[in-house]
Amino acid sequence: MTANPQHDLGLVRQSAGQLVHDVGLLSDDALAEPSLLPGWTRAHVVGHLIGNAEGLTRLLIWALTAEPTPQYPDARSRNAGIEAAVGQPADLLAARLREVTDALLQTARDLDDVAWSATVALGPAAAGREMPAAELPWRRLVEQEVHNVDLDGAYTPAHWAPEFVHRLLDETTERFLDRPDVPALDLDAIDGDWSASCGEPAARTRVEGPSPALLAWLTGRSAGQGLHVSGPGLPSLPAWF
Repeated sequence: MTANPQHDLGLVRQSAGQLVHDVGLLSDDALAEPSLLPGWTRAHVVGHLIGNAEGLTRLLIWALTAEPTPQYPDARSRNAGIEAAVGQPADLLAARLREVTDALLQTARDLDDVAWSATVALGPAAAGREMPAAELPWRRLVEQEVHNVDLDGAYTPAHWAPEFVHRLLDETTERFLDRPDVPALDLDAIDGDWSASCGEPAARTRVEGPSPALLAWLTGRSAGQGLHVSGPGLPSLPAWF
């Protein structure tokens, strides 16, 4: 799918409003409780979301100025930023999340078609996957939507918008096709016309259910609740991305 950064920025803005609202509802004690991500509290998740917004803003500046500004200087600084959120007051973290998201959206307003077509590289020291800057709003939307679920609050996969679900289903299964550690699957969404397959036909396990439930399972955000499987049980999946 061809990236449409202006459309995706509108989705980021809406999603960010929900995310900041949900983080703002957390107490200091709730932030210290475990998230759905092993080894991370909710504060770790919020710290990651803050750092990700700052990092993607640096990539937007890279596209705008043609001067390489990596998403993170190095892995140590990325991890230190996440850890710095632990123990911070909830209201301070919510305010910081709003601030860095606003900065990202403001920077994105300055990009023209030439800047959106510029190539940037993800990851610490720009050592990750290269992509056109036009894909960055979508990457931020994925971060916001998936990690809001990881906060293990009121926001669940059932709240994901259909457009988001179908786009991320397509992206996830396309990447899974190239991975030898992914089991052979026939996937079918019972609430629409989406389906996908990977692996040898004779070895495939059929898994069907609502599209948000399929995406939650594929991304490791559920154990398969709401899904029906043709075999004795759901196969094990590798880590998402």
